[in-house]
Amino acid sequence: MAEPYLSDLRVLTSSWSDADQRLGVLECRHFFSGAAAYREGSIAASLTPAGLAFKVPDEVRDRLLASGRAAPLRYFPDAPIKRNYVLFADPMVINPDDAASLLRGKPI
Repeated sequence: MAEPYLSDLRVLTSSWSDADQRLGVLECRHFFSGAAAYREGSIAASLTPAGLAFKVPDEVRDRLLASGRAAPLRYFPDAPIKRNYVLFADPMVINPDDAASLLRGKPI
């Protein structure tokens, strides 16, 4: 079940790297029922049945949640909220430039 997410995330990360060369290498690996993109050895984004999530600084998270552009991340309905992440239920609502900004910890 995770394979389509891994393939899709590889396509997305390629477009993000093309949008901003400063991102460096983004390595994609299987992650539970989806896939995760690693930047500098840490998870920076994930694509799962829940949607596309980015690890972001608190101020970026707070701004995105307040604007309604993103939701808190829960990998499963009863799971706790992952505090340092924001979730976009539809991965296609994030363009490559915005994704690159999020990966660099910048607001969009």
